[in-house]
Amino acid sequence: MNVRRTTVVQALLLFGFWLALSQRFEPLFVVTGAVTAVAVTAVTHRITGACLRHDAGHLPVFRIPGALLRGVTFSMWMGGRILMASVQLAIIALSPRMPLEPCTIRFRTQLRRPIARATLANCISLVPGTLTVDIEGTEFVVHALSPTQVDDLVSGELQNRIAAVFLEEEQPAVDRDTIKEGDIA
Repeated sequence: MNVRRTTVVQALLLFGFWLALSQRFEPLFVVTGAVTAVAVTAVTHRITGACLRHDAGHLPVFRIPGALLRGVTFSMWMGGRILMASVQLAIIALSPRMPLEPCTIRFRTQLRRPIARATLANCISLVPGTLTVDIEGTEFVVHALSPTQVDDLVSGELQNRIAAVFLEEEQPAVDRDTIKEGDIA
């Protein structure tokens, strides 16, 4: 998909999002939504194009609906994961002896798109008890309050779900030997 088509699709999606949220169809709201969508697209179209780009080209338009569906499924899974981690963290915090086992994990991801790697970093940090500490290219350093909180990361499930959303190949599991006991020195 060329840059013009990407820009038009972005503006139309933003305008549709505006209409869906406002649910107001009076001329003032429609014009305001259209102007806002065009303005945001004008400011961000280069960034959006770079994020959607893989080495050889853009995400094909016909693959976007499937990616959006996988994105919604991923968001629901991530919400459940955040809820479960919150309960785990509450149990640890409310325990009289507070059984913290802080650890760090260093791993390389094979996610190619920058937006996929950014999504991975943000999802790790969204889960209570885990934090993306450093990223250098494809290498991530993650801190967790206990090794069980990085199980989805070690098993490769989190990366594979993100890879599915961004139409990338399956990701390998992370080697458990990369988990280091104790806080970051």
